[in-house]
Parts: sequence; C-alpha cells; structure tokens
Amino acid sequence: MVETESLHFQFPESLDAILEDVTVSIRPGRTMLSGASGSGKSTFLALCNRLFPENCDGILQGRLKLFGRLHDDYVPGEINQRVGTVFQDPDTQFVMERVDEELIFTLENLSTPISEIERRVTEILESLQLSAYRTREIDSLSGGEKQRIAVACALVGRPEWLLLDEPLTHLDPVTAYEFVEWLDRVTGLNVIVVEHRPHLWGDYFDWHIELERGRIVRNESFCPVDDFAFIKSNASLKNPYHYTIEEVRRDSFQLKRSELHVRAGEVIAILGPNGSGKSTFLRSLTEHDRRVGLVPQSPEHLFFMNSVESELQFGHEDSIESVLSDMSLLDQRHLHPLSLSHGQKRRLAVAIQSLTNKQLLAFDEPTAGQDEPSLHALELLMKRHAEMGRTILFVTHDLSFARIANTFYLMKDGELSGPFKDELWQDTETLRHYQLQGRRARCHSMT
Repeated sequence: MVETESLHFQFPESLDAILEDVTVSIRPGRTMLSGASGSGKSTFLALCNRLFPENCDGILQGRLKLFGRLHDDYVPGEINQRVGTVFQDPDTQFVMERVDEELIFTLENLSTPISEIERRVTEILESLQLSAYRTREIDSLSGGEKQRIAVACALVGRPEWLLLDEPLTHLDPVTAYEFVEWLDRVTGLNVIVVEHRPHLWGDYFDWHIELERGRIVRNESFCPVDDFAFIKSNASLKNPYHYTIEEVRRDSFQLKRSELHVRAGEVIAILGPNGSGKSTFLRSLTEHDRRVGLVPQSPEHLFFMNSVESELQFGHEDSIESVLSDMSLLDQRHLHPLSLSHGQKRRLAVAIQSLTNKQLLAFDEPTAGQDEPSLHALELLMKRHAEMGRTILFVTHDLSFARIANTFYLMKDGELSGPFKDELWQDTETLRHYQLQGRRARCHSMT
C-alpha cells in the first residue's frame, strides 16, 4: 500500500523535521508502528491516508506512493474509498450527534446506495457488539465507547486498509482483548497500527516498524513481547480526610453519590469497564471540591497560553526546569501546546497540575499514548508528590501501571466499591465481574 523513498516532512514554523529520510515499503498484512511520543508515528499515518499534506501546510519532500500511485495523483477523498482511519482522539472525527447518524453520514460520503445503508449500519454494529449504542448521543459516551464507535465508522465502508492510532488506549482489558480477537477474524483487511503496548496484541502482527526522531530504526518481523513492570508506592500515609462525590444523572446513566476516604500520601487507582462512570466520577469530584486538580482525558482542555513554558509558568513563580525534564518536554518548551503530539500534550497536562498546590491530584487515563520512558517518568512524578503529602488518584485501564497504587477502588454501573488492597489481584471472581481479567489474545497472523 505505502512506498516511500527519502521522505521528509516538516511544518514551516518548526526547525526540526517530523519525518526525515524515511524509505520503507509496507506490505499487505498487519504492521505495528512504534516509537517514542513525538517520533512521527501519527504524522506517518496521516500521510498514508493523505490527511497530510492535503489538509495542512506541511512541507513534503521525497517520494510517497499509495497503492502504486503518487500521493498527489489522487483527488480529495478518493483514497478514503480504500483506507479507513481511527485517530488517537475519537472526538476529532465525529460530526453528527447520534451513533447511527455518524455511520450513515460516513456511508453517504462514500456514495453508498441508499438501499444498502440501513443494512450496513446494522451489520457493523452487530459485528462489533455495539447494537445497544445505535441511537445514543455521541457526547454522552465514555472515552472508550467513543473509541469503539470510531472503529465502527472506519470499518463500515469496508476499506482494504485500516489505520489505527492507539486504538486500545481507552478500552478496558477485556474489551481490548475482545477487540484484537475480533479484528483477527476479519478477513481481507490489511492493518497499520500505532501502538505503545504491543503485549496487548499477542502475536497479531506480522511486521514491526519503529521510528526514532523521525527516522526508521527498526524494520523487521514482529516478535511478541511482555508488558512493562511498575513498583508500588511506599510513601507514608498521614492525615485522613474525605471527599463527597455528588450524584450525576445523564440519559439512562446514573452515577451514585459516594464518599471517598483517603490519606495524604496515598496513591489510589480507580478501575472498571468502559462506560462504568469513572470519568464522570472524576468530573463530579473536581467540580464540587476546590482541593482537587484534574488532568482530563482530553489534555487540550487545560491549555490557553501560546507556549509550553508559558503554560507551566502561569500563576506562580516556581522553577519549571525539573518538571520540563521529568516530562521530557525541554526540547518543546517554546512550542505552542496544540502543536505537540498527543502523548506530549498529555505529559504537559500532567506537568501543569503537578505545579499546583492542590491537595489531591486526579488523573483521567494519564498513561494513554505514553511510551515506556514516559510511563516511568509519570510513575516517579506521582510517587514524588505522594511523598510530599499529596493524595494521587488516577483512573486507568492499564492494569500494569495500576500496580503503583497502594489502594484500589472499582466502579461498575455508576457505583463505587472499595477500598481494596493487593489481595484484589488474587480475587478472580471480582476481577472478572469488573472486566479486569481476560485471556491474553493469541492470534494467527496473516502470511
């Protein structure tokens, strides 16, 4: 599908190239694209479907061929007949209010005969076990649910190639494994996946390409790998206090009122399936208590200055050098926050809240889109603030990273349960009930 020769891509306002001297041929099958945050993975994906340079002012040099034709031989929208794409942030690709309307809109843009549209919508929703979402308002969905709907929209057009940018990031473990197994059963589909956590995919992939600072440093057969390892916080626990989480009612969903009892220095993980109310819980907590600072699932919601260092320096006179270093943002300090990669934006949001004087720091999916060094930097930052006497609370689907916590709460159907300690991980029945345990996906890669 994709052939490049000495490919170079750069934005006019940037001194550094995002992609540099990339020569590669991506064969049919299943390819994983890895690399540190900001290494050019999402940009490469955007070139594969002509989103770049068609819809930006980036400078493209070298040769780029898609399906045997030069990229600029295609008319706008033509490539989308053969390529489906799911972005890192699914909110960026929705234009309609309801799920079925979004799917219909996608098919209409692909000139699907009217007589086929309803059948195709029903077919894709049933195959992805999303029929219950057909008439739901997209804005009412959780981050994980939106991710699944975005995949449905990409597949409803029956593309030859599917491009996925961190598709498992917002999925609970069971849903993630089920998604990989389902995708493994789809025949005749070639896939390119940007991924930081290959262990979730088992042996699904055929090929592995890795980028480092815009250059290819790995181009070889894929080998399954183990997950990253993290260590529990050992900060001393002091000064118990509590927070009230108010009830929230939205459509058919109800978040029940609850009390959260915590201690200074405590690191708490909230776990549970997609749509259980975890993000709603955090919003309710932060809206009703000024002692709480929130790093939201969409980090852009925190940004309003025109540079990274301005964002970090706003409202105080403390040094920002250590947090820039911890979050690997020194080289980006003069860039506009919205020009960062998704992973870099998330690290900036974490850094902003870490510089506040809030008693409790709450993080909504802080590990999303982060590579291994960034995850360990986040681990150290959380532990450091716990040692300073802050309480750390985070929502995550990353069960490996969750092990840094010394207390766990579980959520399902809007109801909070807990606290639990490390014994939780031996309670198989509870783990299954909260969709925290599923068998590892073992797939049969295409040959």
